[in-house]
Amino acid sequence: MKTRIITALAASALLLSGCASAAGTGASSSPASGSAGTGGSTGVVQFSAAASLTDVAPELTAAYAQDTGDATTIQINLGASSKLVQQANAGERPDVLVTADTEAPKALEDPGAFATPVNLLSNSLVLAVPADSKITGVNQLPDADAVAICAPAVPCGRAANGYLESEGITLGTVSEEDDVRAVLTKVTAGQVDAGFVYATDAAAAGEQVRAIELPNIKPNVYPLLVANDAPDAAKKFAQWLQGDAATALFSEAGFSRP
Repeated sequence: MKTRIITALAASALLLSGCASAAGTGASSSPASGSAGTGGSTGVVQFSAAASLTDVAPELTAAYAQDTGDATTIQINLGASSKLVQQANAGERPDVLVTADTEAPKALEDPGAFATPVNLLSNSLVLAVPADSKITGVNQLPDADAVAICAPAVPCGRAANGYLESEGITLGTVSEEDDVRAVLTKVTAGQVDAGFVYATDAAAAGEQVRAIELPNIKPNVYPLLVANDAPDAAKKFAQWLQGDAATALFSEAGFSRP
């Protein structure tokens, strides 16, 4: 009798153990809904945007969630457009990409991985100076102690260098920065006499800087790119960025539609 009881208990223990193991395996391998391209995890949309969208990007994702009721997590990656493209080439391709000019995406090693770009925004370069500066125009820049400008490979640097060349202006001491927000920081900190930033960046700095419009400047056009293998949530978000609700937020930040 004791032998039968022990055998029965052992068999029951083995059965329970087998069920627990199967349940554990099933739980760990259960797929989450959706995907996020090559650079993201399941259920997450990767949104890479130029540094000039630093202030408005969080507002956009919050408004999108409120407007649509979509609970998908949208991870924002901000930086110089050239850096975002480098990340994409290194295998960290975002689901949604917005660069600060149409030239930056030309450096993508696999442009076919994205759908045809849509021109989303436009933004104009301005000269930002400290609020109490005596500088009133670009013609005074050759006499400035230092002027901050984005690196040549960055859209704001490309635009600034092109403008200075077209106007025949040669700068003295130049502080070359990684992105437009770094230029703005140099100006607000008083480390340079002036800096080339976008109108939206100057507006974001408020009373700390004074923006000087540049005559004959051509606005930068910001293209919107969506990865072909992006999840439906990313495509919905990209479509929303082109709608009225997003337009209102962009306009408040100082952007225009092309």
